[in-house]
Amino acid sequence: MRILLTLSLALALVRPAPAGGDPLAPKDPASFTLEDARHLLFRAGFGGTPDEVARLHRMGLEGAVAWLVDYEKRPDIVGPIDVPQAEPVDRRAYQKLSEDERRKLQNERRREDGQKFLVLRAWWMERMLRGLRPLEEKMTLFWSGHFTSSYRDVRNATFIWQQNELLRRHATGNFGELLHEVSRDPAMLLYLNNQQNRRGRPNENYAREVMELFTLGIGNYTEQDIKEAARAFTGWQVDGRRGTFVFNRGQHDFGRKTFLGKEGNLGGEEVLDHLLEQDACAPYVAGKVWTFLAAGQPDPELRAALGAVLAGSEWELKPLLRAILRSEAFYAPGVRGRQVKSPVEFVVSTVRMLGMNPPPPVACLAACDKLGQSLLMPPNVKGWEGGLAWITTATMLDRNNLSGIIVKLGDQDSTAGMNQRQARELATEMGMGEMRGARGAVFRQLGRWDSGIDVSGLCAATGARSAEDLVDALLTRMLFAPLPEARRQALVDYVKGADGSTPLEFDKLHSVASEAKLRKLLHLIMSTPEFQLC
Repeated sequence: MRILLTLSLALALVRPAPAGGDPLAPKDPASFTLEDARHLLFRAGFGGTPDEVARLHRMGLEGAVAWLVDYEKRPDIVGPIDVPQAEPVDRRAYQKLSEDERRKLQNERRREDGQKFLVLRAWWMERMLRGLRPLEEKMTLFWSGHFTSSYRDVRNATFIWQQNELLRRHATGNFGELLHEVSRDPAMLLYLNNQQNRRGRPNENYAREVMELFTLGIGNYTEQDIKEAARAFTGWQVDGRRGTFVFNRGQHDFGRKTFLGKEGNLGGEEVLDHLLEQDACAPYVAGKVWTFLAAGQPDPELRAALGAVLAGSEWELKPLLRAILRSEAFYAPGVRGRQVKSPVEFVVSTVRMLGMNPPPPVACLAACDKLGQSLLMPPNVKGWEGGLAWITTATMLDRNNLSGIIVKLGDQDSTAGMNQRQARELATEMGMGEMRGARGAVFRQLGRWDSGIDVSGLCAATGARSAEDLVDALLTRMLFAPLPEARRQALVDYVKGADGSTPLEFDKLHSVASEAKLRKLLHLIMSTPEFQLC
């Protein structure tokens, strides 16, 4: 409870500055500091080492934003994968099977699909851990929480993969095109039950969510608009054998409809186009992008300005992203250190900030699952609640334990050369004991993995020759929110040995004793409430 209160206070102490003048006024490029670059790299990606931050800073504000936004100019080093659709079952042969044989066949196909899904999730995690296009994956993560679908309900790894690739393809593209394509996406149609949306028996799920969550927000439509939109989407279905969208004319309602004041024989395409014409649409969508990349709900003036940029660019997202990332408001004190890291951000950013060799992606997935965020399996159509909902007594303990595991890896008990028993123990610590499919090959991956963490070298690179300078250098590297002076001093005292431990000898940083002490220091920093903020 005390941890939660401290974190709440840390968030409450920084409030957005009151609006004045142009809410999206551009930041003076001459004022772009190293701390600005660090903030930019984390919010438009997942952070990085001091060298990576310094390289972004040397580009200047305009160059740094261009490097992030125009990522297509850099190679996709992870590359694509293929998650093929399973061969359709021969219906005649299936009819001849006994009940037990049918059940066995279904279970086997379900296991095979589950393995494909695990490969897909591991591939996406690897893109976030190692990729050279941080904004591409950050925005794919955003859209996966906006246009939500879940494997738990869809139960088809190929469909989920197709949707993930769709969101990545349009991550910084055109929102209008994305809206139209995701409305025909097999995973979405199945997730929101449009497969059951038929003439005379409309299913309103997609019609409701496309307005409430995807385009307008609550209060900008009526229940009658939902009913009329549902009729327009009748017959939008999935061909299960081919795994593609199909328009079933026999199930479509061709009758006259009235939707948000527009009358006619409206189909789904006309409904989507009319949604994009609504005054509430651009501010709603752009406001959600701001909340994800910056902090908090934008005030009405900022929301209107964001919407004007998006609508003015004919729904192209890059102008909006550039406007946000170059704005003075994005770098304001009320934005920095004000977001709670999601589990994915917590895990991926820790790996990238420390400059460590990425763990096996499945291990990172298991850690995220344990912390409450299962990629491609959000809890409901609203996605993850985020914010302080990420922090409970249990998840804070899990975050601290995970931090301890990370900083221990690579010490004299290096993971390199682990036997099966050690790999299994580590897998259990990282949460993989509860993860289906995380056995065998995963244990072998862990057995071969070396984190490459050299904490002594990391600390030596700061050039610090005093406890105060070392603590401050590490706090600058690891934290976005200021640490209260009392807790900073406690860290300094630990380095000096005032707590009864052996003082750190700066001339012997690479000794076994110094390495152990420095790893504990790093763990102490990562266990603070402030480390949960970005």
